[in-house]
Amino acid sequence: MQTLDREKAFEIMQLSPDATSDEISKRYGILTRKFRTIERDENGYTLEDITKAYELLMGYTYKDDKEELRQKKLRENPPLIARILKKDPVKLENFFYYYRVYIIISIVAVVFLVFMIRSCVNQVKYDFCVVVFGKVFAEDEKKIETYIKEQMPSTPGVVLLPSYEADPQYEYAVQMKLIAMAAAKEIDVLITDEAVFKIQAKQGMFMALDDIADILGFSDDRYIKGEDIIDESDEGETEIEPDKIYGIKISDSEFVKENGIIGENITAGIVTNTEKKDKAIEFMKLLK
Repeated sequence: MQTLDREKAFEIMQLSPDATSDEISKRYGILTRKFRTIERDENGYTLEDITKAYELLMGYTYKDDKEELRQKKLRENPPLIARILKKDPVKLENFFYYYRVYIIISIVAVVFLVFMIRSCVNQVKYDFCVVVFGKVFAEDEKKIETYIKEQMPSTPGVVLLPSYEADPQYEYAVQMKLIAMAAAKEIDVLITDEAVFKIQAKQGMFMALDDIADILGFSDDRYIKGEDIIDESDEGETEIEPDKIYGIKISDSEFVKENGIIGENITAGIVTNTEKKDKAIEFMKLLK
């Protein structure tokens, strides 16, 4: 890039010469976000060009002999990763600096996903599994596990898998584990918010409770009903199964209040392929 002056800096920032410091700062923020997905803009400028223009306009530009010497030595003896990628080591250093947060988050997400997959493969056997998912959170899963064991003495091995508020990549990893566990018949009861519950119900996640409604003993207003497609003709006409009970509203239950479960429109359902139906029914009775 040619010698940088204020006129050129305004051109690079795509600002008028009378732009204020506040306007320059806001523009720099917009441009740095833009460079998360590109290396050069439509005029051929890089993030480094943008940053130099910003620093000059804001009065931050100064000559740092020590830094220039450091960069010179870095270019003369580049690190292994720069040689492998065949990139300017100074630009590579700047890249890792500007995107370090995103790189760290991505690494953590990948490590977490590997850990989740590994835990599925090396899953410790237990007698009963409850998963808390979606916009519902458990303050202390060990407390809930102890409560269930006390109320269900015939079930000494109980595991509760909670969800946590996190970034989307973490949530995606948890969702992948949920799908894997459900397919492996490792989940017996799912507790989630009503919106997620209805989505999962349409995908066949839950067992219909109509035949055991009298055994469960909840009032009619506590049950959540849904419909399911049971057949589809060659012409695309669908046969809809009458509304059936798939879940129970438990936001006001003593179980939720006593065990620090937080969320709105909390709903519970028995997973359709559970191999522990009797224990699942026994647990659902605790949710009154």
